[in-house]
Amino acid sequence: MGRRVEWRVWSPGQRRVQRTGLLVLLPLVVWTLTFDDVDGVMRVAQALLVAVTVAQVVNGRAGTVADDDGIEVCGGVRTRRVPWTTVEEVRAVWSQWEDPKVEIRLTDGSVRTLPCVSTDDVPQLEELQARARE
Repeated sequence: MGRRVEWRVWSPGQRRVQRTGLLVLLPLVVWTLTFDDVDGVMRVAQALLVAVTVAQVVNGRAGTVADDDGIEVCGGVRTRRVPWTTVEEVRAVWSQWEDPKVEIRLTDGSVRTLPCVSTDDVPQLEELQARARE
């Protein structure tokens, strides 16, 4: 079995807490939406509650998983699997205006940012890439 490295926004314990919160929050939102005599301020609060819930779910999916076969980039809505054969370079990118980030440059010239991966983790990714090319 090959090596597998995973980077996520939240730890498994934090995800459990989030799911529990959503299980409590969702019925509450549905229940409050059934009221007909709610004023405008309450409707705005309900809309914000729904928006925060959706944002939590989408943000909670973000992460990167790398193994001997390739990299799986999990965005908020979409997950892409990139095999190591199409990865030309793994690089850390520093900017004056942004936080440092890790990117992969593909053989077709496109660039993908790896969510949740620290610049300190670039050697791990390079090691996986080198092993895949052997």
